[in-house]
Amino acid sequence: MKVLVSTDTSCLVSNEVFKNYDISVFPLNVIIDGEEFLDGVTINQEQLKVAMRSRKNIKTSTPPLGLISEYFEEQLKKGYDHIIHFTISSKLSSMNDLFKNVAEKEFNGKITVIDSLGLSLPMLSYVFYAYNQVNLGVSPEEIVKVIEESKLDNKVIFIPENLTALKNGGRISPNVAFIGNLLGIKPVITLKEGSLEKIDTTRRERRYLVEAVKQMTNDYPISDYDYCVISFDTAEYVVKSVYECMDELFGEDNYVKGLIPINVCAHCGPGTIGIIATRKMGGVSLIDYIK
Repeated sequence: MKVLVSTDTSCLVSNEVFKNYDISVFPLNVIIDGEEFLDGVTINQEQLKVAMRSRKNIKTSTPPLGLISEYFEEQLKKGYDHIIHFTISSKLSSMNDLFKNVAEKEFNGKITVIDSLGLSLPMLSYVFYAYNQVNLGVSPEEIVKVIEESKLDNKVIFIPENLTALKNGGRISPNVAFIGNLLGIKPVITLKEGSLEKIDTTRRERRYLVEAVKQMTNDYPISDYDYCVISFDTAEYVVKSVYECMDELFGEDNYVKGLIPINVCAHCGPGTIGIIATRKMGGVSLIDYIK
């Protein structure tokens, strides 16, 4: 059986991450002042940053069902017998429901859609695990079973520069955003069971993140977990401090320096920085794939 691993752009930590692999990527969108752009196709992080810093109207939307059908049909025409497709967490987007509905109604068991209950590095970890297992001849059913048993074994912490983008995306109320921005209070957000949850607040994200990653290593040792620092137009001194901490703890080549996926950037806003730890699937480090 010839199996294709497929995903969407919400797992990307760089635009080149799949350049050496036969992994298909469905580009998600961002809408700027009513005009639609596709992640990695017609827009990148730098262009989105300019738009958001210019206070343009930014939002995202789900793709038309017909576009999803065309995407799957195009992949199957390449000679694949089955497709394993990963989506961003169903608790953050309706993408999983949409892709599942199309797969079930139109493709007669040829497509398995997996809810990653994550994004960025955790989602990417599942994608590369599936890719590796497919190349070893493991069946889609067995791959899905292992991934389902491994979900949620990760830690995600991120801090936005301010609350404006979260307010615009409906994640917090305008009053909370106004007061928080006025006082310089930044929320500390985690991904818990696939959903966003505020766990703390801080005025000093640099100090908070440095202490947070030191504590994370107790429960998420680098021997078993991959680490990533993701950012989107974050102040250079903040990023530098976090990198220096990671270099000291892990060595500069033993963690990932990545970008926040564009569809996530659209909701968290420029100036956001985060730290992620995700279990090494099958004992293999993601760094081996994306160096």
